[in-house]
Amino acid sequence: MADLQIIRIDDAKALVRVGVPEPERATPQEVRISVAMALNNPPDFPAQDRIGATVDYDQIIHFIRGDLGEPAHLIETLADRVAGHCLSLSPRALWVEVTVKKPSVLSGDGLVAVTIRREA
Repeated sequence: MADLQIIRIDDAKALVRVGVPEPERATPQEVRISVAMALNNPPDFPAQDRIGATVDYDQIIHFIRGDLGEPAHLIETLADRVAGHCLSLSPRALWVEVTVKKPSVLSGDGLVAVTIRREA
């Protein structure tokens, strides 16, 4: 098996319009998005200590916080948008796993979450 590099971003917060009923989508709600992304054939990082040797994490964070697109009915749709963006960032991408958590759905403790995994 080839060596892998796994990039992780955990619980990045974003304000989005998401929900099945129209009133729920009327105002932005906080979601938390986590990403795990596998890249094949990682370079010798001590010898290639530069951003071009990996994926720029800021490109993922910026997308999560500002480019999620139109309002969505489902958090699954948000996860799919993030996954597609991540896979487009590098030809070395093998797979990405995206989890979207929506704390506002349940009253009291707990939250609703969905995880999707996409292969390149």
